[in-house]
Amino acid sequence: MNLRVDSPDDGVDRSLSDSQQSSNLQTFVAAAAQHSGATVTDRLHLQVTRDIAEGFAAHSAQGGATKTQVWGWITQHARPAYPVEMFESRWQVFESEQLIRPYRSKKHQLRHSFHPLGTVFLMVCDRLESHGGIDELIGLLDRTQELLDREHPDRDAVARNIIFCQWVFATFAVQLEALVLDGTLKELIEDQRQYNHQDLDQRVLRLNRDVNRHFPKDVDLAHKAVAMVEAEQRYGHWVAQALLRVLDHAGISLNFDVLSADKYLEAARDAPPERLAEAGATLVVDAPQVWVDAGAVVDAVDAFAPRHRVRYRPPMPMGSPERDPFGAVVERGAQERARRERAADRMLLERDRVEVTEELRRSRWPRAVRLLTDLIMLDADSHAPYRLEIGTELLVDREAWVTYLHPVTVHRTDRPAATAPEDLVTSEHGDEEP
Repeated sequence: MNLRVDSPDDGVDRSLSDSQQSSNLQTFVAAAAQHSGATVTDRLHLQVTRDIAEGFAAHSAQGGATKTQVWGWITQHARPAYPVEMFESRWQVFESEQLIRPYRSKKHQLRHSFHPLGTVFLMVCDRLESHGGIDELIGLLDRTQELLDREHPDRDAVARNIIFCQWVFATFAVQLEALVLDGTLKELIEDQRQYNHQDLDQRVLRLNRDVNRHFPKDVDLAHKAVAMVEAEQRYGHWVAQALLRVLDHAGISLNFDVLSADKYLEAARDAPPERLAEAGATLVVDAPQVWVDAGAVVDAVDAFAPRHRVRYRPPMPMGSPERDPFGAVVERGAQERARRERAADRMLLERDRVEVTEELRRSRWPRAVRLLTDLIMLDADSHAPYRLEIGTELLVDREAWVTYLHPVTVHRTDRPAATAPEDLVTSEHGDEEP
């Protein structure tokens, strides 16, 4: 069982230094310390605590564990870098502080249990390794947002959270301001890494917007939300100032140890080229010269052979198995002409003339247009034995599908379709070999 809580990031090691982690831990526990100097300063003690907690977790199914079982698990799985005396010392401290308690309240009890608050404390320590408490503020913002997302949010709970968020932002801003103005560069570099959080301003703005949406007439709560936004903006201002001061010192001193790798990657992406060029302004580059003697030149000339371009005939294109597109066009034209002739023969029925006005009137617009177009195409074809006559009289019927038209008559002529010239027959059947 691993008790470490990993924060989502891009794989870059964002852990603070050991000294900063110890300082965060000491400041965190100081709020409940009885006297000064009561916290541990060596992170090895925290590792012992973590190993003991994981040893108890490994025996949780057995209802507690003995001291011998916990130490045996540590030696088998954790590979401790400390002696058994340190383990015994930490065990005694935990028993005196009620962090390790007897599993059952009876005499000569050998099994013990590890209090859950110790595990919670280890989780908090994991967050203190990368951020100095700002994670707790983000958690409070998220819990407040959850209150506002409910159908009927609790106004008093929202107000308390907003006031506390404002206090925390103001406290962080004061600390950063003092570091930027009076702190050493080493302190500023170590401390500003704790405040690398994205979208913090968006969380606060969304919270302020939802407060105004749920409590539109609550002026007092609106003022509290505005004060929280102003405190966050002040905090963000000093976070940016801390980073700018570190960047300015890095550009002057050319010391590439003053920033973490992700900060330099961010500067390489966003900084202007003239600012990045300052890092190499004082660098001296002496490129080595190429040494070539006379013998090497002669050998290179003898071995030189000019390249000759040889042109090769491209391969013959293979015939496509698909249908000839031009032949398909000619075939479709012949099919359309045959369809028009069949339509005309259907209307004539062995007669020499027929009036199709009534059929056009009973037809809908699309069919009437197509039928009239087919008859016009037949009349325009000099080899088709049909002629179209359109009268000048205008027939209007507002109840019919075709509301107005002229009288239309189809005549059969003596022009046989088989007397088409040879060039037309050739164009209709495609390019054929004689």
